[in-house]
Amino acid sequence: MLTRAIVKQIQQLKHKRYRDEQGLFCVEGVKSIHEGLKSEIKLKHCFVTDESLIKSLKNAQGIIAEPISAADMKKMSHFSTPSAVLGIFEKPKPKPLPENEWIIALDDIQDPGNMGTLMRTLDWFGFKHVLCSLHTVDCYNEKVVQSSMGSFARMNCVYDNLSVALKRLNRPIVGADLNGVSIEHFEVETKGVLVLGNEGHGISDQIASILTQRITIPRAKGSEVESLNAAVSGALIAYTISSRLGFLR
Repeated sequence: MLTRAIVKQIQQLKHKRYRDEQGLFCVEGVKSIHEGLKSEIKLKHCFVTDESLIKSLKNAQGIIAEPISAADMKKMSHFSTPSAVLGIFEKPKPKPLPENEWIIALDDIQDPGNMGTLMRTLDWFGFKHVLCSLHTVDCYNEKVVQSSMGSFARMNCVYDNLSVALKRLNRPIVGADLNGVSIEHFEVETKGVLVLGNEGHGISDQIASILTQRITIPRAKGSEVESLNAAVSGALIAYTISSRLGFLR
């Protein structure tokens, strides 16, 4: 049953502080909810304004979607245009980073849209683990979740002191950098870390000092574009790594 306490709780989940304190996050949209239900993430509440969705949202967890009014959904939605369905999921505990795979490290990525798009793209190319600096946008931010189009449910995001965490990893650390070697000549090893930097400042000096290689995406002759969007750059390099390993990670 929808109560004032639940409405207040969902409104609070717009803020990272409360998501961390309560161990919960909000998911809106039919596709994203379905992806969450297919995963191991636990659903706590589900509300719909379209009762025809209730049957399709039944799942092994035994949570039944509750019909509510459009006015109530508008109060709770984290977006100006509410979806027909809203769910509250428990944040999964981060998993240990694998020893024999490529992982992606994010050095202070700030834009939620970039983060969500990166998660969706990395999921497409078979990357499942993302190591995030402590100042990277929260992967459970509502805009990140929405733009990931369900990939939030399959990605393992670990937040840590990035320089310390990278030094613990026994593998090549490759950074996306305008002054690096072209990805055409990038020799991909079977495991490694790809570091993507902040949208405005790139990779920080502290992280740059521990890179073992820098790579770049060549631009066309005569192009005066200063740089690529972080999500686009990450997608092109992720494809390069994945394709050269035969998409077998």
